[in-house]
Amino acid sequence: MSAIARLKEHPKGFWFIFWGELAERASFYGMRTVLALYMTEVLLFKQEDGAAIMHAFIAASYLTPLLGGFLADRVLGRYKTILYFSGPYVLGHIILGGLETRTGLFIALGLLALGSGSIKPNTSTLMGQMYEEQKKGALLTEAFSYFYAAINIGSALATLTLPKVRDYEHARTGSLEHGYAVALMIPAALMVVAFGFFAIGKKHYPVEHVRNLPPKTEEQKASERATLTRIAGLFSLIAIFWFVYDQSASTWIYFAKDHMDLSLGFGFSTTADQIQGLNPVLIVILTPVFNTLWDQLKRRRGGVDVPDTRKMLLGFFIVVVCMALMAAIGFAAGDGKVTVWWLCLATLVVTLSELCVSVVGLEFAFKVAAPGTKSVVTAAFLFTVFGGDFIAGIFDKTLWNKVSAGVFFSIQTVIVAVATVLFVIVARRFERPAAAVHAPLAA
Repeated sequence: MSAIARLKEHPKGFWFIFWGELAERASFYGMRTVLALYMTEVLLFKQEDGAAIMHAFIAASYLTPLLGGFLADRVLGRYKTILYFSGPYVLGHIILGGLETRTGLFIALGLLALGSGSIKPNTSTLMGQMYEEQKKGALLTEAFSYFYAAINIGSALATLTLPKVRDYEHARTGSLEHGYAVALMIPAALMVVAFGFFAIGKKHYPVEHVRNLPPKTEEQKASERATLTRIAGLFSLIAIFWFVYDQSASTWIYFAKDHMDLSLGFGFSTTADQIQGLNPVLIVILTPVFNTLWDQLKRRRGGVDVPDTRKMLLGFFIVVVCMALMAAIGFAAGDGKVTVWWLCLATLVVTLSELCVSVVGLEFAFKVAAPGTKSVVTAAFLFTVFGGDFIAGIFDKTLWNKVSAGVFFSIQTVIVAVATVLFVIVARRFERPAAAVHAPLAA
């Protein structure tokens, strides 16, 4: 079957979720791209404070999924949760772009964390339920990969564009504040577009009867606790992955601004925050490559999938290499500058690790969830980002600009290397009841 013919096999509702997710993530990541420098250049925060605020915001954005997951599972349903929390999401963008004060920043970031976080666990879960209802579970792995591609297409477009919009408006008006204001208002419009796609696709989504759910039995509660207990160790280590990965939104930007020659050669250059746009571009390019890799390994294993934990372990090994590279770049730069191409290489390496950990982990969370808890378990996976960024905020506040960049990234290398060793142990234990992990998806 050709690729185009296979795409036609997917449910119609998938495309409304695809485009809605693309616009929503463009909104979120576009704002996040310019946020780090906005805090230091307009609101005049110190770099270590800006990094701490950035990680606190990311952490909050991955704490609120617990609220969104609970409301979706037990009160509103996934569709209504997505719609209701789009309101504070749009308002947060408007305040951030229109009120250039520290008070406005904190109010806006609170609303953005509430809106984006509450929506996040429900779009992928709603999509998964749609495939189950239409008996198309065989397409689910492919659907999750395309879903993740949508996230990164949106992210790439916004990340590469908004810094240029900011700089253009700055040059045109002579006002840096105006440049940031325009760049930060565009995400509000993108979120309105996302709301439109999610709403229009309603007739294609599964019918939800949340209020008719009976109280959970003691057996169901015990099963839920057993599932969450079983994945707790694994998810705790995944939090360490996010601890180092999300440095690309904070300290990597500040390092590039102060210690990198941003010229790309051939008359082209980049901005310190625009480099983030390389990550989603690479994900879009490499997602089909990884899909092919997993399929080939499955055939070599006689039709048996590579365990998700082994895929994630590969990601851990790769991120150790990435942080060792960042440490070497930090030492090489010293008090001077090195070419930005080194950071581009590090971004490529960390992207390879992300494709092994984040994409696989999202599907893994859906597969191991007991019936009636899929949004909550998906939120638990997203909660690993909260844990990682909570630690990162403290870490950055304590050490950034207190030690050299080489030492800073070396410490992170050691931390993630230890986490990788522990992951080997935990993953082996987790793979013993492999049949349970790869059992057919429950409705």
